Amino acid sequence: MMSLRLSGLFSLLLCLQGLSLVGAFATGDSGCNLFFCLNITSTAEIMTYEVTPVFEPFGWVGVGFGRQMQDTHMVVIWDSKDGSRILSQRYGVGHVEPVLEANPSRVATMVPPTVTSWHKGNYSTTAFQIPVNKTNPHPGVLIWAYSLRKPDSDPSADLTGHYVAGTVNMKIAAPDMISHTEVAAESVELFPHAQKVIWHGLLLSVGFLLLLPTGSLVARFGRNFTPGWFKAHKLINFGVALPVIAAGWVLGPLAVLDRQANHFADAHQICGMLLFGLYLVQLSLGRYIHSKRANPGRAPHPPSNILHVVLGISVIALAFFQVRSGLAEWSMRMGQQDMAHWCHDLWAAWAFILPVLYFGGLALLRRQFAQEKQGTVSYDESPEGKNYIALAAAPSPILFDAEHHGYSELESGVPLLHRAS
Repeated sequence: MMSLRLSGLFSLLLCLQGLSLVGAFATGDSGCNLFFCLNITSTAEIMTYEVTPVFEPFGWVGVGFGRQMQDTHMVVIWDSKDGSRILSQRYGVGHVEPVLEANPSRVATMVPPTVTSWHKGNYSTTAFQIPVNKTNPHPGVLIWAYSLRKPDSDPSADLTGHYVAGTVNMKIAAPDMISHTEVAAESVELFPHAQKVIWHGLLLSVGFLLLLPTGSLVARFGRNFTPGWFKAHKLINFGVALPVIAAGWVLGPLAVLDRQANHFADAHQICGMLLFGLYLVQLSLGRYIHSKRANPGRAPHPPSNILHVVLGISVIALAFFQVRSGLAEWSMRMGQQDMAHWCHDLWAAWAFILPVLYFGGLALLRRQFAQEKQGTVSYDESPEGKNYIALAAAPSPILFDAEHHGYSELESGVPLLHRAS
């Protein structure tokens, strides 16, 4: 079991390390929202944009090179009826449909997307290049819009109103600052964001899928063999897991903040908040149960104990879903699908092994209940206190054979060899 966990952790580290290479050697910036992914690379003369729609249905998506619609040049893309991608250059004249630019000052040209594209969506990627606007000190400031209705198969076709729109600030250096030195500095600047994503996934995966299940298995099996099981259970689930999970959880919002994106914008982010809250409730419930263990007349298995078990199983089950959705977002946003397959295989294997181990331990319930029944009278004398199993010794034929011999060693208080005949 230990070798399986170590090999699993090593595989997960390999998965996560692959992402750091993407951020460390990028020469531009990239990111996703709920509707499309955008990757930008820049040189002193040319900027290359790669756009991948990810939302259903896809009508059209537009990217504008400015801070507002008024007086802004933009590129709009959509699919024609035959499945080919159409590129149309437009000009914003206000909060109305942008007009077609017949002779734009900077002509956008479609090019093949990169073979190892970082993003994988529901639709193909459109890549286009456009000359750098050397008078723009902030080339990474863009507006965007997304529509659910597809225009006709003509670059001059009328555009339906957008479904949603917004702005984005990509980390792209001004044209006069682009050099080999600046590219290297930009790579260093992007690296911390990649590290946040890496450690977010690593810490939460280890915390929720390794530490918490280990603590649950300790409780399930250890209580049948030693009253010291609770100390190990508390140490793992609280002393070790809480710092790991809290650190990993905080890195999630920080990574979103780096991209100036919306928080709680998808199921993964919402579920992450819910999962962390349930984990804190579970810890509080465990501390409450421990504080009430010595109350007179308290039953061995009050409802709070049962709720603690059910909630713990629910937290781990939800964590499996959350990690799986995180891997899906990783594949979509970062294009690490080949590497992520290893993570999926590891996730699937552990999702099968862990329930077998835990529910297999339920076979010891009969032994547990028998020990609890025999040890009831010594709960208060147990080192762990009431409601923690004090293992009862097996009956001895010498000490408890009064039915056959009329006396016992404890009753007489006299050594057997010196008892008067």
